[in-house]
This record gives sequence, C-alpha cells and structure tokens, in this order.
Amino acid sequence: MLKKSEIFWLLFFFIAGLLLRLNNLSERSLWTDEFHTYFHASGNGISIANFIAGIASAPKPVLLKAGEAKVFLKSNPDKTIKDVTAGILRNDTHPPFYFWIMYYWLRWFGNGIFSVRFFSVLLGMLTIPLAYALSNRIFNQGAAIFTAIFTSISAFCVRYSQEARSYSLVMFLALLSCLLILKLQKDNRNSDAFWLSVVNALGILTHYFYILIIIPQFIYFTVRHHKNSAALDKFYLAFLVSLLLLSPWYMLVAINGYKFYLAEWAFGHPGFSDKIYAVLLGVGRYIILPEAYRATWTHLFLLAGAVLLAYLIFTALKSIIRGYRRSLLFCLMMFFLPLVGMFLIDIIQHGALLRQERFWVFALVGLIPIIGYSLHYHFLKNRLFVSGVILAMLVFSIIASGVIFGPAPKEASLWINQESISSKTAVIVYNARSTVFPQAYYLDDDITLIPVSTFQQFSSAIQAAASYADKIFIARHYYRTGPSLFNPDFMESSVIASGLVFQASFYRDDLSVAEYLNAYHKRPL
Repeated sequence: MLKKSEIFWLLFFFIAGLLLRLNNLSERSLWTDEFHTYFHASGNGISIANFIAGIASAPKPVLLKAGEAKVFLKSNPDKTIKDVTAGILRNDTHPPFYFWIMYYWLRWFGNGIFSVRFFSVLLGMLTIPLAYALSNRIFNQGAAIFTAIFTSISAFCVRYSQEARSYSLVMFLALLSCLLILKLQKDNRNSDAFWLSVVNALGILTHYFYILIIIPQFIYFTVRHHKNSAALDKFYLAFLVSLLLLSPWYMLVAINGYKFYLAEWAFGHPGFSDKIYAVLLGVGRYIILPEAYRATWTHLFLLAGAVLLAYLIFTALKSIIRGYRRSLLFCLMMFFLPLVGMFLIDIIQHGALLRQERFWVFALVGLIPIIGYSLHYHFLKNRLFVSGVILAMLVFSIIASGVIFGPAPKEASLWINQESISSKTAVIVYNARSTVFPQAYYLDDDITLIPVSTFQQFSSAIQAAASYADKIFIARHYYRTGPSLFNPDFMESSVIASGLVFQASFYRDDLSVAEYLNAYHKRPL
C-alpha cells in the first residue's frame, strides 16, 4: 500500500515527465527521419517514390515550388491504409504498424507538428506506469517508485517521447511484453500467453529490431522453466502464434522484396575499437544527450553519465543478488543480449547501430528496473546524493528538448526566407530522397527547389538556376553517422556558374547553406 507521501511524489514526477515531454515540442525543428513519418502516414509513399525516380531519370533539372512539395506531407483523403502499406513496401525499411497508427492519428487530430509528435508523448507517458508495474513485480514497491521517477525524467526517455518516430511505441510494447512474461511465469494463465503473442507480434510490426527483445525473453523462459513443461508449452505456443500473426506481412515483404539499399546509412563502418568504445560510452546516453554540447565535450559527458550509472548499479548489486537473484538474471539478459546482438551486427556487417542513440532503446528495457532498485537502495542510505542525481537528470532532460539528432531544416529555411524577400529564388538541395521535402516544409511556397543527387545534376542545376533566379542558395544536408555514405565529395564543390557572386553562408543543425547573388539579374531593392 502506497503512503500519501509516495503518491504525492509519484504524481509530482508524472506531471514533471509530462511537462518535460511537452517542452519545446512544436518549436523544435522536425528532422529528416520525422519527415518519413509524414511521407508514409499521409499515404503518399508511392507518389514520393515515383517523384524521386523521375528526378533520377530526368534529362534536365527538375524545378519544384516549395508549396508543391508540401502537398506530399499532408494527409490525403483519397489515400487509404492500403496506400500507406504500399508506400512502406516500396520506399522504406521499417514495418508498418507505427505508420498505420499515424495514418489514423493525423486524420483525427490534424497534420501539425504538435499532433504528429504527441502520439509519442502519449506512449511515453504510458511507459511510466508500465515501468512501475514491471519493477514492482521484479523487485519491490520502493524500487518501483524510483523506476517510475527515472522513466519520467530520464533524458533518453524524454527525448524519444518527443520524436515522431516509432521508438516510444517500441519501448511501450517491450515493457508490456516483459510484464506479460512475468505474469505468465507466475500465474500460468492462457490470457497472458495470448496477449504476449499479440504484443510481441505488434512489436515486430513496429520495428524489425524488436527481435532483440524477443530473443532474450525466449532464452530466459526456456532456461528458467525447462522443468515446467506446462508453462513452457504455453510460452512456445504464444511464440508460434506471434509468428502466425506476422506471416501475412512477411509474405508481402517476400513478394515485394526488402529494400536493403535504403538502409545503407547503417553499414559501411569497419573497425573494432570504435564498437567497443561505443559500448563503453553507451550507458551514459540514458541520462545525458551529448549532442546538446560542443563535440569536444561529447565523450566527457557520456563517460560521466556511464560512470555515474555504473556506480549506482554496482554498489547496489550485492543487495540485488542477495534478495532478487532470478529477477537480476532476467534484467541482465534483457539488457546485455540486445547489446550483444547489435555488437555482432556492427562487427559482421560493418554497422553503426551502437553509435546511434535510438537503438539503445532495445537494451534500456532490462536496465530500467535495475536503475530503479539502485536509486532506491542509495536513497535509503543517502537521500541528499540521490536527490542531486535526480536534479541533474531533470536539468539534462530540459536540455534534451532542444537536441537535434540529424539534419533539421527549420532555422536554415527561415534564414533563406529572410534573405530571399522580393527576389526570384532557387534552392539547390541534396538529396532528393531524404532532404528536398524537409527543406520545403519551412520554406515560403513560391521558392523554387532543385533537387540533386549527383555531380552532373549539381552542375546542371546551377546553370538552370542562373538562367532566371536573382538569388541562388545551395543547401547541403550533412549526416553524422556516415559522412562517406551521405556526404559525397561533390557537395563541397566550388564549381559555380559565371556571374554568381558569393554573398553569405549559414550553418546550423547539420545544414550548410551558401547564398549567391546572380549578377546578370537586377539586384533586389
């Protein structure tokens, strides 16, 4: 039974978690990946794929008004859920469940930035009571209270509760499936087995890497209940039902073919030491998001966060082993096995998964209850220390609302709008698949976009723009994860048509924009 003071603090941090997730929700720029949510949830995936294919094969540069490009980002009443599915199969590497939800969500609640991100906020808030229930079942009520507090204010949890992507839904489903596993283990009810099969099927339909959640569950339950054939049979049956529920989707993927080339950003990063280093720094991501700081300080902040969490957990480990050995085994398997899976993918396939903060969501599920127990353990010994940790987490979570994880065009586009007043303006933007529509979103409707993806298109676009525009802007979108994959040499080319005079430049949020004045056109007043 919760005390009144405990209820008060749970409500306090629940409200704090909501306010943190709402902080700067609409003001922060959408970034490239969030626009893919718009592409597919609008039902325009096929139209965009055809448009991009047309650009690639066009003999001359394609000129597109920003207002025309924005149409692709709006819900189309003529599009159905079948169009959403077809677009994903044609032009994405993710499964469809999140996009199916967002298709209806945007129709019911509008197409604005607040709306497209608020679904993640809602799921992020629902993870708080789920985390409490999971920790209460694994450990005790004291640990559950601090697990809920951590989930409410963790910078990592807050950040991915603000993004219009599937990671908040992944975390919700993963926590729910772990809770159902433990309920099935204790109560052996058919209903728990059934709902486990449904939740895990939906998890795979949300993100293919959700398999990193299912594998440790499978191993744990097999090892833990190898002598209990009745419980094990129900669990295996639930696993088979999940596969059965997934079979229609995988049949569609097999028929249409999986678009491996669309996931090229994740691969092409050989090396071993950087993978080890990513693991050593990774735990710090759960309370610190280093992109909020200058690059020279990034690893220092990550190390500080990792050392702090390691201290909290290891000093409480003896107490956990003494009272909750089997629970600790479950949590450690849910934490380490997803990391091992990603590490192997990174080594074998030259991947960059561990360098991406978002993929650490698959390991966080197992660590959350341990962190909650550790915070409770230290709180009983030194309240001032734990209060300081919680205060620091609150500060980092406030900072997290301003973090941009990739090319985000808002500030650059607003600068272009300001610079192009009363001018015929052309914006040459790389590359058609990922950036032309984000660039258009914040631009004035009458500004012309010229998408390019090769050096030849780049040169032709400059010549085409010089024939009519007063001002020409060259917008280069940079990617941190794989510069060699997404930032080709031609992006740095200084080949400019005669008569173009460099005026100014702008760099922010991984976007570089260079402004040129066309001397053959009358200078605008």
